[in-house]
Amino acid sequence: MNLEFHYYSVYFLCLRAGLSEASSSDIAFSSQYVDNALVPYEIDDAGFSYATQVTQNYVFWDEATLRDIYLPFHFIPGDEALAGAARADGMASRWAVTPDSHLAKELLLAALRSGDDFRIGIALHAYADGWAHQNFSGRTEPCNVLDASSPLPPAGHLQALRAPDDASGRWVDPRLTSSLSRVDNGLRFREAARKVYRYLRTYRREGFGDEELHLDELSLAWSRYPGDMKARLASFTVDLGVPPYDKSAYLDLAGLDEEQDEASRIAGYDKLSWARAELVRRAGLGSGARRAATKGRFRGSALHRWNEAAKAHRELALSLYKKEGLA
Repeated sequence: MNLEFHYYSVYFLCLRAGLSEASSSDIAFSSQYVDNALVPYEIDDAGFSYATQVTQNYVFWDEATLRDIYLPFHFIPGDEALAGAARADGMASRWAVTPDSHLAKELLLAALRSGDDFRIGIALHAYADGWAHQNFSGRTEPCNVLDASSPLPPAGHLQALRAPDDASGRWVDPRLTSSLSRVDNGLRFREAARKVYRYLRTYRREGFGDEELHLDELSLAWSRYPGDMKARLASFTVDLGVPPYDKSAYLDLAGLDEEQDEASRIAGYDKLSWARAELVRRAGLGSGARRAATKGRFRGSALHRWNEAAKAHRELALSLYKKEGLA
């Protein structure tokens, strides 16, 4: 999933679930920022030293990236038997993602019990990705092969490029049975939104009998302006009252700044900053981390709290995987 779901749709669902503007903003921002936290910072905040969390990366050949980033935040392992039954060849992987898996639910429930909006948003990102990333795994393995002749390795949904993440997209997954191979992301994302809405309403101790009305609003929003996500995002603001996403907001408040190219901003990814940091790291010129002196603005900021929430989410995920024999 991308910015259209992780921020705009989550913000919409939070508002419709009855959460305050402040909580809706923090949850939706936290959800989307999982895709934007590409570059580590080494921070000196008036004597307080801090290393920020990285929750997205494109170094799919690096085992540490798969373990610490893909698996906890984007490809939570699901039901092996369910994933195998969906495939034409019946191939099963212990790491394959399935929607609404028990591990994803455990992470989300822990976040909801914490009452921490930042952690809830992060857990919602990982939980919702269960629908977009279903039948792929967060590792490099045969179950991810869509085209054996592809020059791209079978890591995550790399061979499918961004097809699984577009709310308005339709595509063919040749690995699946004939009844499942023609994928309509709108239907998948609607089910993800349904579950997210139900969890948020339950969190507020309220019912969700009105869910179809809100899901219809979302489905209509996703179907507008085919092929033009920028227009759809503007429609979320104009028609559904969702404020535009500003990734720099938390960074600015914490005394940091960040640059990104326009295409990456619209898609909700930030590859330019990541590429620069990765080139430095691979050239042996340093860790690739940026150093910043924030003059007392970082500690206790929303960005600091988001990083602490990301750390807690990762630690719990890896602990759960170990208990499942997935270490």
